[in-house]
Amino acid sequence: MKVYDAQSIRNVALVGHSGAGKTQLVSALLFDAGAVNRFGRVDDGTTVTDYDDEEIARKHTLSCGLAHAEWNKHKINLIDTPGMANFLSDARAALRVADAALVVVDAVSGAEVTTEKIWLAAEEADVPRLIVLNRLDRDRASLSRSLDSLRAVFGRTVIPVQLPIGEEKKFQGVVDLVAMKAWTFSGEAGKPVEAPVPEDMASDVQSARDALVEMVAEADDALMEKFFDAGTLTQAELISGLKRGIAAGRVFPLLCTSATVNVGIQPLLDAIVNCVPSPAERGVRLADDSRLA
Repeated sequence: MKVYDAQSIRNVALVGHSGAGKTQLVSALLFDAGAVNRFGRVDDGTTVTDYDDEEIARKHTLSCGLAHAEWNKHKINLIDTPGMANFLSDARAALRVADAALVVVDAVSGAEVTTEKIWLAAEEADVPRLIVLNRLDRDRASLSRSLDSLRAVFGRTVIPVQLPIGEEKKFQGVVDLVAMKAWTFSGEAGKPVEAPVPEDMASDVQSARDALVEMVAEADDALMEKFFDAGTLTQAELISGLKRGIAAGRVFPLLCTSATVNVGIQPLLDAIVNCVPSPAERGVRLADDSRLA
């Protein structure tokens, strides 16, 4: 068995409202990372983390499921949690041992009741959060509407780090606002292909990039001074500032995916490795909620 040092481990809990696509997202992450050779689907009862007969029949997670994968020489431990109200104690328990949470949100429904409850639980547990706007391939899926609903509940520090390429059934890729690159995906393999930023998105991409830079600068006093002096941040400053802002709970990046058609999954794996703090950075949580560095 391969041994990883603490700096090369990421412990992540997937939390959110029931039906947001957490289990399917775990399945897509495992497939794209090469941990499994079959793309498991909730509707077919073939996912890794929903293996209980009752879960397969109901198509709902009833208890925490564990899985792991390797990506870019890092081990990613994934905790799939229930989203149904009766089983939220399992999700809260997962947050106690995770170093970050992926808050999975349905792109049609936006922020829902359990989204708010589990967000507060993550806040109480002092767990950094990344938001995954999932199911962007569905009818009536909307980034702008979902973002409005999330900001209405969680504030303006929810900030996109990606924009979707295409809407609803035409959702086919993402624009990375940090690297300023576009990626498209086709077929079940989910492999990204670099593409030009669509011309009709250029203005929106620049506006979203400017908003991201400003938000990251606001979260860090030193970067704020540089931002005022230069009017922007370098690529390196943006990346390091984003990671610090996430760890401090001052910035909540939003990423775009569809787990059912395997779009945006590999960039999400990159974000987990590059943005989520390691156990070494988080320290050990003690029973009194203090941390041992």
